[in-house]
Formats: sequence, C-alpha cells, structure tokens
Amino acid sequence: MSLCVSVVTPEGIVVAGESRQTQIVAGVNRVGSDSTIKVFQMADTVLAATAGLGWLHPQGAAMKNISSLVEDFKPTIPNGSSVREIAGLLWAYFTPLYQQHILQHTSDAAAAGNTALSFVVSGFNPESRLGELFLVDIPSTAAPTTALKTTNNPGAWWIGQVDVVLRILFGYDPRALSLPFVQAAGPAATTALGGLGYAIYYNTMTLQDAIDFATGMIQITITTQKFTAGITTQLGAVAGVGGPIDVAIVQPGGKVIWVRRKQLHG
Repeated sequence: MSLCVSVVTPEGIVVAGESRQTQIVAGVNRVGSDSTIKVFQMADTVLAATAGLGWLHPQGAAMKNISSLVEDFKPTIPNGSSVREIAGLLWAYFTPLYQQHILQHTSDAAAAGNTALSFVVSGFNPESRLGELFLVDIPSTAAPTTALKTTNNPGAWWIGQVDVVLRILFGYDPRALSLPFVQAAGPAATTALGGLGYAIYYNTMTLQDAIDFATGMIQITITTQKFTAGITTQLGAVAGVGGPIDVAIVQPGGKVIWVRRKQLHG
C-alpha cells in the first residue's frame, strides 16, 4: 500500500511519496512502518518512486525491503544513462527478483492483468532540457519504451492507492463503471461521467503549484483513510497511506533537489 504522485510541468518535475508500509500477519493487515522510503534519486537528474510490494525475497538471500533493493540496484546504472535506459534497467533488475519471490511466496503473485510492484521513473537526460516520465510495472512483458509524460506534454501520474485522488479529480469513483446501470447505458455513460473531471492546466502550473498539488493529493488521502474503512460495499480497507511525505524536484539544466526528506532521529 502506498501513494506516490509525480507531476511534470514545463518548469520541472516533482515527485512525492508518503512513508507507510503495511503487512499481513496471521491474516490481519496491519501498519508495519511509517518511515519507509519510496522516493529515490537514481542519478543526478533522475528520480523514481515506488508502490506495491514492500519486500522481495531473492532466491538464496534474506527478505529485503524495496528501498534496500533499489540501493543495491543504483550502483549498476552506467554513468550518463538516459531516463528511459534507467527505467529499462530497473525493469530488468526487478523482474527476476519478483519471479524468485513468488516462487517462495505464491500468495504475493499478481493476478492476471495486475501489477505487484510499480515504479515511476522521471527526470532529464544528460545535456537535455526535455523532461520525461516512464512507468515500470512488475510483472510486465517488456520494459517501457515510450514516455507517458514530458515537459512538452505535461501532466501528473500516480501509483498505489489512488481511489481518493481519482474521486476528487475525475468526479467519480472508477469502480462505478462496473455498476450494472452504468454498463447498460453504454459508451454514453462513460462520456457523460468523463465530463465531471476537473480541468487542470499542467502546462501553466508553476513548480511550487506542482509541489502543492502532489503533497495535497497525498495528504487528503491520508486524512480520508483516517476516518473511513473502505466503501460501504467493500468494507475493511486498510489505511495504507500515511507518515511523512518526501518531496524531490528536478529542473531543466539542474540536479535533483530534496524539498522535504525525512531524517533518522532519536
């Protein structure tokens, strides 16, 4: 359980993620930590964020959390790698780790068509002022090759427990599309519901506004989960979003800057 929000604007890229990690013990989904690291600096000008499985169990090794595995991966990145290359290397590194994990923990296997672990990789190539954002899904059949967002085609991308964000921005819960009366209405219903979404002009959004947007979506999810227990037809949802929010940015011609980053303390 997680929520990470990345925003690409012409001024730069913002990546934000909270810190909660949940785990199932004796059939009970509980909060295991509020200090998990989910936002990473992959290179001088490249960031990543993750959601999904909190641990993987490589064959012949101890169980390790995702942040530890990311740190193991980072030294393998060749100097000067592009954003797309880093996304591809990340996919190639974590795919066999996931396959090894589910051989030992079959209950963690993603259902067909679903993902168990996701990364959003975003930033700028060396000597380039074009920012790019790629999505890495584990499992998937191939590494990503096409940027989902760029500074010339700005926008936001979120991974994890996104239901609150979607309700706010889309104007409805996407689960409504599976309701019988909506399906009976056909494409007209989907078109009508699409008109409820808020108009957000990412191409004119300042970097500070992007920071406020990303952290705001995470904070309102934390608050909503605090006072709810799922929807009435699906009770018992765990509050999987919580803890401090880490925020990092990268701008054209610049290096990664941490706007907010939790620290160890005693």
